[in-house]
Amino acid sequence: MSIRVALKLFVVSAVVFAVAFALRRAFLWDVAPISWEQPPQSLWSLGIAFLLHTIENLAGALAVISLAVAAALALDRRRPAHPPKLRNSE
Repeated sequence: MSIRVALKLFVVSAVVFAVAFALRRAFLWDVAPISWEQPPQSLWSLGIAFLLHTIENLAGALAVISLAVAAALALDRRRPAHPPKLRNSE
């Protein structure tokens, strides 16, 4: 995996996270787990809110992992290919 691929994966997962977050906040902002004090909510809205929240969590985790891989690859690229040889001082 190259740094460019890892960064593309980061961007795609960040966009998916932003879209799922915006959809959930725009259309399902008042959906919460049902409690005794609240009136019952429709089952489809709870299911969609749960699905969008799950997509947010997965995309966020994938973004963090891909950014960590890109950082590790960038640090590995800075390391010299061959360590300097030490001379024997005999």
